[in-house]
Amino acid sequence: MAKRPSGMPSLSDFGIEDETIDQIPAGQVLVKVDTLSMDAWIRTTLDDAGMHEKGDLGSTIRAFGIGQVVASSDPGFAVGDWAYGLLSAQTMALMDAAALTKVVPEQGVSPSDFIGLLGITTGLTAWVGLVAVGEVQPGDVVLVSGAAGAVGSCVVQFAKARGARVIGIAGGPAKCGFVTGLLGADAAIDYKAGDVGAQLTRLAPEGIDLFFDNVGGEILDAALDNLRPSGGARVVICGAISQYQNLNDVRGPKLYLRLAERNASMRGFVVSHHAARFGEAIKEISQLIRTGKAHLPEHVVEPIDRFPEALLMLFTGQHSGNLVVKP
Repeated sequence: MAKRPSGMPSLSDFGIEDETIDQIPAGQVLVKVDTLSMDAWIRTTLDDAGMHEKGDLGSTIRAFGIGQVVASSDPGFAVGDWAYGLLSAQTMALMDAAALTKVVPEQGVSPSDFIGLLGITTGLTAWVGLVAVGEVQPGDVVLVSGAAGAVGSCVVQFAKARGARVIGIAGGPAKCGFVTGLLGADAAIDYKAGDVGAQLTRLAPEGIDLFFDNVGGEILDAALDNLRPSGGARVVICGAISQYQNLNDVRGPKLYLRLAERNASMRGFVVSHHAARFGEAIKEISQLIRTGKAHLPEHVVEPIDRFPEALLMLFTGQHSGNLVVKP
């Protein structure tokens, strides 16, 4: 990070440094980065104050990724092992072994799945928000914002697998087609095509039971206005990408009183707080992968010097599925 962005980041906010790694200290491993996951939370680390731990000027931009160990001074990792962790925007990551998770791919589950359908910021976040927090039930009408993005894509498929009727919100005909086609949603709302609330009322006249929100802003208000009146509806706050450019002046929902009027609830969550259920999540998601019931296409950007460009793509809607950088 060369300087802190003001509003939308620009390419001039970032720079590239070359360093030489001379030795591997005891307890550390050197990982050749294979794939980095581009997630909206990265933007929040670029500010002085925000939702996540901030990065310092001159520091490497944080990002989760997966790679292979090429040198190790720790008995827990051998050369050739796959490792997952906060590898950050670099081609080689020198890391404390304790900060890494060894990944052992199994039949039908590839290493890249661990930053996709099984990734902590993607598939596990989707599962925790949908199941542990949102308590999705068969027959629920589930609305998902950012449905063509990485987390949203997972939520759509996991909700369908659990017997819900799913409506996805995305931008433009192509993305809406992606949501109803490859992902299998029952319907899609194009937020670029007019009044989201009116489209939602037509698609779910009895109201929605569960809203999984990745966007915030006006779309959150539209969902609140369409909660099932009979009570018991849940709103799960995963993220609010529409607000990340100005965290000092976040625009909250105007229609939050719908929660009281309709005996509904709204909860936010941090995925790591639900680590006790990761084993359950991984078992369910892995089975969906093996049986072909869950897919997360990758939108690949390479090489590492295009990392800032990929980060900007998150906010301009130029991708579908899981946006990744391959160094």
